[in-house]
Amino acid sequence: MIQFKINSFCLMDSVRLRFTLFLMFISLANTVQAQTSGNPLFTGADPEIHYFNNKYYIYTTAIYGTQFHAYSSTDLTNWHDEGLIFDLFPDSPWAQYNGWAPAVVFRNNKYYFYYTAETKIGLAVGNTPIGPFTDIGAPLIATDPYTDDIIDANVFVDDDGQAYIYYGGSGKSRMVVRKLNADMVSLATGPTDITPQNYTEGPYMVKRKGIYYMMYSNGSWFNDTYNVQYSTSNTPMGPWTYRGKVLSSNVEDKGPGHHGVIKIGNCDEYYMVYHRYENGTSGDRKIAIDRMYFNSNDLIEPVNMTNYGVAPRIPDQSCPTQSIVSGGIYKLTHKGTNQCLDVVNNSSQSGANVQQSTDNGNDAQRWVITLEADGFYKLTHKGTNQCLDVANNSNLQGANVQQWLDSNNNAQRWKIEIMSDGYAKLTHKGTNQCLDVDNNSSQSGANVQQWTDNLNANNDAQRWKLDLIEVPIVSGGVYRLIHKGTNQSLDVSDGSTQQGANVQQYTSNETDAQRWVITKESDGFYKLTHRGTNQVLDVDNNSSQPGANVQQWSDLGTDAQRWKIELMSDGYFKLTHKNTNLCLDVVNNLAEPGTNVHQWTDNNNDAQRWKLQLLKFTPTLGTAKISKPLPNAAETLNVYPNPVKNTLFFTSEMAGIKVQVYSETGSQVSQQIVKENSIDVSGLATGIYFAVFEKDGTKVTKRFIKK
Repeated sequence: MIQFKINSFCLMDSVRLRFTLFLMFISLANTVQAQTSGNPLFTGADPEIHYFNNKYYIYTTAIYGTQFHAYSSTDLTNWHDEGLIFDLFPDSPWAQYNGWAPAVVFRNNKYYFYYTAETKIGLAVGNTPIGPFTDIGAPLIATDPYTDDIIDANVFVDDDGQAYIYYGGSGKSRMVVRKLNADMVSLATGPTDITPQNYTEGPYMVKRKGIYYMMYSNGSWFNDTYNVQYSTSNTPMGPWTYRGKVLSSNVEDKGPGHHGVIKIGNCDEYYMVYHRYENGTSGDRKIAIDRMYFNSNDLIEPVNMTNYGVAPRIPDQSCPTQSIVSGGIYKLTHKGTNQCLDVVNNSSQSGANVQQSTDNGNDAQRWVITLEADGFYKLTHKGTNQCLDVANNSNLQGANVQQWLDSNNNAQRWKIEIMSDGYAKLTHKGTNQCLDVDNNSSQSGANVQQWTDNLNANNDAQRWKLDLIEVPIVSGGVYRLIHKGTNQSLDVSDGSTQQGANVQQYTSNETDAQRWVITKESDGFYKLTHRGTNQVLDVDNNSSQPGANVQQWSDLGTDAQRWKIELMSDGYFKLTHKNTNLCLDVVNNLAEPGTNVHQWTDNNNDAQRWKLQLLKFTPTLGTAKISKPLPNAAETLNVYPNPVKNTLFFTSEMAGIKVQVYSETGSQVSQQIVKENSIDVSGLATGIYFAVFEKDGTKVTKRFIKK
């Protein structure tokens, strides 16, 4: 927000003095240098963002306190200054200074341009997103019993067509609402004080899944206390439940706030625009844009303030698909009834029925989802290790869904599609019918079946929410760690074999410089051993200082080389150093390849989030080639149960065959002669293994998981 009064050549405001140096130094150029990516986008403050006529538009506080500009983009990354769209002098007959914080609404085939000037709310109307706009001739709101600072209008139109105008702040830190008539130029009601906790200014309303999210700025606009917080309600006028901060200063950028939010089409995809100071709290404020996420509890995640911004996004009919973590343990909640996919009584019987049941938080309602080689998914019940199955692979509408031993066939394969509402549709591979609750019943215990796809995006009987509960870490598995914020990999600089070589982020290159063997140690923490050098991820001198360097070092078996690995709600992991309780972090969350990795205080943002990508590894088996399969084995040999606890069985006759077992890292851990068509694996540690069957120089490899 900017106040800049011009009155008899005196720079002052009778209410308060609030101006920023960016008005003094801002460029006179008519276009903004287009950026291919990154933050900041351009100089400005108090942004609001919209999508009109196949373009994004950002509207900002007036230059020199009088001249409003709009900035447009087709892809969120390359921005063009559309030039002057409204000038207080001469376009407003009643205001000459302090033009701030515009809000734009399209309705009645018109564009309504609400603005602050002289601590009043004005309104002008135009036929295009960039005007020309014609002022209605007088302030829409000039006085208010609850606040002297009639500023920062935000206009929200609810699903029922009722429009609301929210405003106020700073001086008395009050937020007021009035209803607007459908003509958008007149008031339907008087003012109501609905101030939420910690409110200062800059209200902005978002509605999602029937919840009203009132977001607003808190703190002082001119220093690093400025931030964005929010409260929620079941109505657009409160009462409010306070939820906390979503955006605040970091080491590099200060005073972020006075924001706007845009939702992409029908997708559950949101972006926040806001202003911030780039260097301390001096100089110009800059406009930035970053992703905004909601967690599984429908609360807003803290927004990660970045220098790399967002990827190009051109709205179309597609929505980003939820990333399904293969091997992840999920809870499936039915959209229509809010009950969970469940095996009756957590029965271990093959053929036990699958139903919906009230969420009880146990293994009867947990499923391991794995992506199979055919591109379909297998859902394995955590409690019983059996698969989600259509009885007899029947193609009948209404055929029962049950659990069954893993038979590795189409009866147990499902296509998972994330729909525009964020829920998943599961379509059976063998029959092309959908996972469905019988008659969309709300009863606990209602049967789950397959049913013809009703092709109705709003039919809740075939929609399921996928909540990631846990991702088992395979001890001994080879992983690539990919940074959430920058999509670059944890890397040893130049692939150096030197003790003390630096650890950094770098563009993924598919080499051993970016591969790490993760092993769970006896203390419950993890050790990360570099695949290329056999040295361990280490904090320099086991320092407890935030910012201490992360390096590779010889395995000393100490706490300097132990990490706690936690799954976060976004499906990424946080690595916390055992000795210092500080997090594995990319310096300042910078996007440049080669940026250093260090430990840092837990700040709950993307700089400290890592994707653990388990790499497929084929053990080295010498030079023998499979010139011919073992009798019928290449097609018919399978191992079960998988995952396995004690005894691994085979689906083909293997008695007398030699079996070598290799770890994920390629080390041979066992060699046995098959007796009674099985081998004992009870002595193996938890992890991924490869059973190699050999006879007369011919070898067949099968992968299994030891639990």
